[in-house]
Amino acid sequence: LRAQSISCRTEFGDAREIHADPDMLRRALVNLVGNAADAMPNGGTLSVSAGPRTDGRYSVVLEDTGIGIPAEGLERIFEPYFTTKAGGSGLGLPTARRLIEEHAGRLEVHSETGRGTDFVVSLPRA
Repeated sequence: LRAQSISCRTEFGDAREIHADPDMLRRALVNLVGNAADAMPNGGTLSVSAGPRTDGRYSVVLEDTGIGIPAEGLERIFEPYFTTKAGGSGLGLPTARRLIEEHAGRLEVHSETGRGTDFVVSLPRA
């Protein structure tokens, strides 16, 4: 991130136990961080927060100040092989979503062109 002039802010709330395979979740989160970095080719800020939600779940939120995802692409980002990146496989986001869903979790995305993208991972607590 430093090599791309991306600053990272973190905010972590109370830790809660979840039943999960740490390697699988790490793979999903690393993919989301990589996508955020790709969306900020001229630098920016990546904010990562985690903590309990009011609905009894635990969430990890990744927010970038990147280029955002156009509406027509936003509808397709979880489709296998759909990509807007040169050299991209189109498998990163579908794989991240599958890994999160295998833990009874959800992956939501909110994006605004020119302002950035938020990915929200919510997982059931133990």
